[in-house]
Parts: sequence; C-alpha cells; structure tokens
Amino acid sequence: MKNKNKNCKVDIVSVYLNHKDNSYYQPSFEEIITDEEINNQELNFKGKTISFSILENNDNFIIGFLTSSIDKDLPAKINKNTKEISSLDVAPEESLVFGSVLLYSKDMNALFYEVNRDTIYLDGFKHFIYECYNKSEMLKEITLFDLKFNTIFRKNEYERALKMDIYKGFRVRIHQPKKLLAEIKNLESSIDKKVESEFISDIENASALNSDSAEIFYDVKKPKTSGGLTKDHVESMIKNLRSILKYGQIRDKVDIVEVKGYTVAESRSITPIDLIGDVYSSKFKLDVPRLNKNVQKKERRKKIIEVYNKEKPILKDFI
Repeated sequence: MKNKNKNCKVDIVSVYLNHKDNSYYQPSFEEIITDEEINNQELNFKGKTISFSILENNDNFIIGFLTSSIDKDLPAKINKNTKEISSLDVAPEESLVFGSVLLYSKDMNALFYEVNRDTIYLDGFKHFIYECYNKSEMLKEITLFDLKFNTIFRKNEYERALKMDIYKGFRVRIHQPKKLLAEIKNLESSIDKKVESEFISDIENASALNSDSAEIFYDVKKPKTSGGLTKDHVESMIKNLRSILKYGQIRDKVDIVEVKGYTVAESRSITPIDLIGDVYSSKFKLDVPRLNKNVQKKERRKKIIEVYNKEKPILKDFI
C-alpha cells in the first residue's frame, strides 16, 4: 500500500512574554523552553502522556519535538474482508505514540507550530510550559511570567472591516459542527474561560441536527436607504471571531468569515473582506506510511525548516 501524502498545517504566531515586577530573573522564551525543568520533561495532559525535547538549537532557531502516548481506551481493529473485530496487539507496558514538531525563530520571536490533534494544540503547549513551571521550585523562586501566543495577520483586513461605516452583509460557514463544538468545549476547559461568540447557538443547533455543515448569513438588500446591519453588533461579532480564530483547532473547522460593506468615502464599492485568509499560517506535506515505525522526527524536522525558510522573507513584513 502506498504512503499517504498528508497535509500538515503550521500555525505561525508571535511570542509575548510579560514578566511580573517581582521576578528575580526575566528569562527569554528561548531560555524557558531550553531549561532542564521544561526540556526533556513529561506530563499527563487530558488522557495523554506528553513529552517535549529540543532537537536542535543554533544561532537562528530552536527545533523542538512533542510526543503524545496513549495507553487507555484504545480502539479495536476490523478485518475488512471478514468484518471480524478484535483488539490491537498492544502489551500492557506499551502505548500508541504520535509526534509533532515546532520551530522557534530567535530573530523574529515567532513560533512555527505543527497542528496535530493527536499530540496537543498550541494552547496545550502553553499549558505544558505552565505545568512544568508550577512543578519546578527553582523556576518559581526566580521568575514569574505570563505567556501569550499572538496571531499574526497577513494584511490589514481586520482593521478595514472595523472601519466600515455601513455593513451590507456578514457570512460565516463551518464544517463538522459537532466536532467544532467539541473543540470549543475542550478549549474552554484548557484556557479555563468561556469562548465568546454570537454563533455558538447556531453551532449547537447544527450539531443537534447532525448536519455536516452550517452557514450563517445576514444581508441587507439596500443598505444605503435602510442603514445596513447594526454596526455595534457586527463589530462585536468580528472581534469575538478574531479572538477564537487564533486557535488552530477552531480555525480548521471554519471555511468562511466574510464581511461586506463600505465607508462613506468609498460608498460605490462594496468589497468582501475575508477574515479567514487574513490569518497567517502555512503547511507542509509529509509522506506517512500506513503503519508507522517511528514518529518521523527526521522528516518533520526537515519539513519545518523548509516552512521557516519559505515564510521568513514574507513574515518580516508583518512582524
């Protein structure tokens, strides 16, 4: 059987560290992830055992690798010909293991993070760092910090959308609403905060209906005479959507976020603004065998460097 050519998405975010006033020492992100209290550590996270290690550290970047092992609630297997279902041949001391790669650019202060649901998402990596920090008496004695991964936007479409005087239309299209709802619940559990969006009830309805997709569309036929969609409400929807689109697991299920409108100065032109296309991300292709013998560290390392080299000249215009 031929290998599968898998598309691997890469979130690209800027790293923000806020050190508290009572910190004895203010380490950089580079120093934090290479510290022995975080590098080569292993933690349990939502039914998975997550480990993190540094593969390479040079003048330009750091490459890290995450593995996730699972030894509970393992699926069964089925014979496609006989339809016989049986258990996987996994010994009690063995686990299923998955991997993902990340690259931290030192000069751009940007993190290239492979999105893989089988390991942990970007917010989960931040949680991993915090948990390692909380377990380390040494780190807690010398520093206290707040870590954020900020979305990078390719253009100024978000600002353009908020500066519109009249809104004619607003459209959101999602797929797999049931899975999207589950991802939202997982995210809320991870960040210990409720996700704010005017579309949650629509997603819940689509999930209850077992729909494969959902589309929410608001439109005013004659905005010049009627005044268009309510400006305050549209601006609130744009801001809330932007705050959750920074999470790759949410963005994966959102196909379209389109705003139509205009300013008074350019009232003859109604140009759709695509807020999904505005978020900076990338991808690489990975040859994946049907049965893996390893977590493809070598191959993933090569691919993330290729993404870094390709995106770096473009990214410098946005950071």
